[in-house]
Amino acid sequence: MHLFWRLLALCCVASAEASMQPPMLLPQVEMMLPDIPREVDRAETDIDHDMFDRSRGWLVNHLDNLSGGIDSFFVDVFFDETLPQENVKGSLAKVSFYTRREIGDPVDYKFGASVRLVLPHTNERLNLLLESEDEQAREGDPLESIENPTYSAALRFIIRETEYWSTNIDAGVKWAVPPDPFVRLRARRLAYFDHWNMRITQTLSYFTSTGYGEDTSLVFDYPLSTERLLRLETKASYLLNDDFFELRYGLGSYRELSRKAAIAWVGQARGDTEYGATFDNYSAGFRYRRQVYKSWMFFEVAPGLEWSGDKNYETTPVIMFRLEAVMAN
Repeated sequence: MHLFWRLLALCCVASAEASMQPPMLLPQVEMMLPDIPREVDRAETDIDHDMFDRSRGWLVNHLDNLSGGIDSFFVDVFFDETLPQENVKGSLAKVSFYTRREIGDPVDYKFGASVRLVLPHTNERLNLLLESEDEQAREGDPLESIENPTYSAALRFIIRETEYWSTNIDAGVKWAVPPDPFVRLRARRLAYFDHWNMRITQTLSYFTSTGYGEDTSLVFDYPLSTERLLRLETKASYLLNDDFFELRYGLGSYRELSRKAAIAWVGQARGDTEYGATFDNYSAGFRYRRQVYKSWMFFEVAPGLEWSGDKNYETTPVIMFRLEAVMAN
């Protein structure tokens, strides 16, 4: 019996020691998860300032591309009455003839012609310009409107031309009686602010007949959609001999109806600083322009209203018809 109790005591001690040992753990197996690409692992992309800038730049370029360059073609070429020297590359010729009727006055006519030839073997840096001057002069006879304008010829040297800068100098002569030699330096700068596109043009000139002068113009374009453009523009011209500025402010909304037609609602104010900054001529109107033959012949009709200080600011209806050819290589 004594032996039995001795064996029982030894078993209890062994059991107690066994219970104090740490539990045996299962061997750990390292699980290798597959590499999942970032774009698959997360459906969302981190938002930062750079992404907003990239999206804004893409939107502006997208609107310009989808609109077919509405700011350069449908405004500067499709609607502009002057030769778009900087906006169309290569040789270009533009001939226009229009008739204008102002209620209470006889019908008048105006002929305009501009030719720019890129001279060969000059890396497009030397151009020959042939232009009709006296843009505001109108005649009472269609044939006289072709015979009477003053024409000029000049050589243009392109000093610098980049995406944002364009600088050139012209030297030529107006074929008047007597001839009128001139020199003209023009610089243009493009800039972008948010969705606004800005173009500033500064021109310094010297004409033998009128002396030194300068022109400064600012144009702000805002694409409203792929077919619409809002344009704000201002221009100031100064002649040293006159010693005052001529001012012009304009607002226009342009819409591309199709690849062959466009419309515009335009308003303008003109004045000068001869007796202080005053405006004495206002106009508002509608312009419809359409390609009528291939891609270079245009027809335009433009009814409108004018308020002039010369007529005590009475409302004067006007209408204009224009036939124009714009040819570029």
